[in-house]
Amino acid sequence: MYFDASTNMFNKADITAGAAITKNIGAYAGMAIAAQNFGSDTGGMNSFKYRGNMLNLGLGYYINQEQSENFRFEIFGDYGNGDFRNTVTGQDNTFFNGRYQRIGIMPTFGYRSSDNMFAVGYSARFSQIRFYNAKLDNPVFWADDLQRYNSKPSYALLEHALSFRFGGEKLKFQIQMAGYQGINAAEITDAVPHFNFALMAGAVFEINAPLNK
Repeated sequence: MYFDASTNMFNKADITAGAAITKNIGAYAGMAIAAQNFGSDTGGMNSFKYRGNMLNLGLGYYINQEQSENFRFEIFGDYGNGDFRNTVTGQDNTFFNGRYQRIGIMPTFGYRSSDNMFAVGYSARFSQIRFYNAKLDNPVFWADDLQRYNSKPSYALLEHALSFRFGGEKLKFQIQMAGYQGINAAEITDAVPHFNFALMAGAVFEINAPLNK
């Protein structure tokens, strides 16, 4: 069993826990939280706050350490469900909230040192995301955001992640570089950006044994 906590130091944090169900079947559950304040608009009359979170669940197959000491491979079905909350306070007091769902598959290839002190892995998550259950109190104020929300029924995503872990057998530090591609998304007119990049840092704590040991 393991616990993984990481952040980009600014506006996002992820917490994940995973465990081996059998020698080749594993599962994980996680929570991602994002928060960002945009200060005031050009007139200095409004403050913008954007909040969101997502519950993430996965179930899949992995090669355990007895089967391969150094090579790592796993493939998981991935499900996420979350919400977003956009709030404006000041001269205009208004909100635009909604929910989203993500379903995908995520293979991972990696290498682990024989002493279990260093690991590197590449993951690619292929998924589809859709937004639903929008609630807002001022369609005129949120006209541009509402247009982006309604621009497409769903989006195809390809997410790349390159992770490095180093440290002791029980506790390792982690650095992850990730790129997010909205395959059918335009940069400005859609709810999902065409490309985004993130750099995360955190720690992984293993209880008893790693997930794929």
